[in-house]
Amino acid sequence: MTGPLWLNLAIIAFTAATFASAPALARPTLPFGVRVPARRTGEAVILRTRRRYNQGIAAGAVVACGVLVGGLAPEIVLIGLVAVYSLLGGLAGRSIATAKREEGWYAGTRQAVTADTSLRSDPVRPQWILLAPAVLLTVVTAVIGLSKGTGNFSTVLTQILVVVLIPPLTIATSRARPEIDAAQPSASASRYREYLHGVLSLLLISAGCVNATMLLISLQLWEVVETTVPTTIVAYLPLLAAFIAWIVFSVRAGDAGHRLSPTGDEPETRYEQRDDDRHWHAAGMVYVNRNDPALLVHRRVGTYWTLNLGHPIAWIVLAAVAVTGVLAGFGVVSLPAKGG
Repeated sequence: MTGPLWLNLAIIAFTAATFASAPALARPTLPFGVRVPARRTGEAVILRTRRRYNQGIAAGAVVACGVLVGGLAPEIVLIGLVAVYSLLGGLAGRSIATAKREEGWYAGTRQAVTADTSLRSDPVRPQWILLAPAVLLTVVTAVIGLSKGTGNFSTVLTQILVVVLIPPLTIATSRARPEIDAAQPSASASRYREYLHGVLSLLLISAGCVNATMLLISLQLWEVVETTVPTTIVAYLPLLAAFIAWIVFSVRAGDAGHRLSPTGDEPETRYEQRDDDRHWHAAGMVYVNRNDPALLVHRRVGTYWTLNLGHPIAWIVLAAVAVTGVLAGFGVVSLPAKGG
């Protein structure tokens, strides 16, 4: 986190906005990662907790800007700010969970879990044609590099890595456990289907944006175009476009698509979604359930999926990532790097 003061202040503002928006985009029945009955979403403790959380976010941003202007290292300021914001979210979730437990919010409710078999028999299929630009840009970059006789193909390796990793990530996301609400199973299933379609499309489009930026960086690296401030700005415009697209989609759809309009009108059932807080940890970020066959589940906070740490394959995946990181650290595995 280096650069001019205005840039560091902008990063602090962006960090504050990100943490402040998370509760607003979350599903109403999952305030700060805590499962609550639909009829309890307007409880005073939830509203009070949201207000205090937002006040803490604002105060943290002001203090961070002050100490940054005072000369403290930007990296330390950002790490400290993220730690404080994470703590605020954890305390907010604990306050709601305590009120839920002490006041017996789930007492007398009929809890259920709903599955939609149509998402298995007729799954949301990725539009693989959207990956074509990423593949084409990789080929174009490689051809330009070969024609220039360069020995630095780090950007091309990055493009290849994107093209190789995005398809399995897309397939895994499409087959993750769907988020279906027992109170409105049909409506929530249609919303989730539309939401998943948008996420998969954005994943494939983002691959093209990343590879477009890699191509433009390659042109500068290989001195095909002069490295100037305007050309550098242009190089990162595709990434900026992808970032803005994700933000717009997240605001429009909400977590797991709960803001989208369902197809058809469905009355609510007499059931509440099962209270499964015991399987979620770290304010709805970590999921551990040995009895759940799902490997990927949608996090309670944010447009992300996470591994079910109760699934044996999850630990194999984490072990593979850890081993790769260790080998890369010792130089056994070479990762793409600028200039080499």
